[in-house]
Amino acid sequence: MQYKLLASDYDNTLVPFGEKRPRPAVEAAVCRLQAAGCAFVLSTGRAWPAISTPGQLGRIRFDYAITCNGAYVVDRSGAPVYQRPLIPEEMYALVDFCEDYDYLLQFNFKDGYYAYCGYEALRRRYARMDSPGLACIDGEDQDRHLLDMPHAAFMVCPEGAVPAFQAKYGHLGLHFMQVGAKDAAGWCCYDVVRQGVDKGAGLAGLCQAMGLDLAETVAAGDSANDVGMLQAAGLGCCMDNGSPDAKAAAARIIGDVREDGLAALIEELWFGGPRAVPSGRQLGSAWGRVTGA
Repeated sequence: MQYKLLASDYDNTLVPFGEKRPRPAVEAAVCRLQAAGCAFVLSTGRAWPAISTPGQLGRIRFDYAITCNGAYVVDRSGAPVYQRPLIPEEMYALVDFCEDYDYLLQFNFKDGYYAYCGYEALRRRYARMDSPGLACIDGEDQDRHLLDMPHAAFMVCPEGAVPAFQAKYGHLGLHFMQVGAKDAAGWCCYDVVRQGVDKGAGLAGLCQAMGLDLAETVAAGDSANDVGMLQAAGLGCCMDNGSPDAKAAAARIIGDVREDGLAALIEELWFGGPRAVPSGRQLGSAWGRVTGA
């Protein structure tokens, strides 16, 4: 089958974590893919302003972007294609809860990250990360949502805070996705979206707008927030450096991000290159799981 769309996660799939842009082989493969008429879709938990910096992806210019973990899908100019923003009741519940316990909270709007609780602490976190596009605006006046509603939230809190939130506000059905590991203080980071929202829903919304069947798509990712997309796509591929849950959701395991695994996949599927396989210590176990060997 000739696939017509490739959706790729950003961190640790397209760009190795800690690096400023995709590696040259990946840039070249994606550009070649687009020249052959296939759409390239960036799929990320980040908001639109965090991925729209010129040159951030090197020579790559995505055709569409699935942002905020599927809640906001845009074309390359930032025009919305599909969206499911938070509603006021959901947003106010998050604010009330975080204010009660001094947890950190930001909302992802179409023009930036606004920190509603704990601005200084969030600002310091982003400064330490030194990652392109990641920065927050002081939103502690809590009035940005009067213009339009955010598409997602980002919450930093102790691990037990999410069950406590759900015990009080579980009727809202908000979906919490942990991002990364606990920090030295035992706090965790969570992306928060509406019930039923994930990258898979964003991909489905985009395909409907484009007139494509999901069977005509390939998705690549590495972590828990990619699971819905890996399951929804015609072919879901997890990086060899991916998490166990992402690997379990994928149809195939491909090479490590630091070994240009995405480039090898593109060369194989669209240009008949060597079959993309995982590398390193997980080669035998991962490949055996996928093929049934």
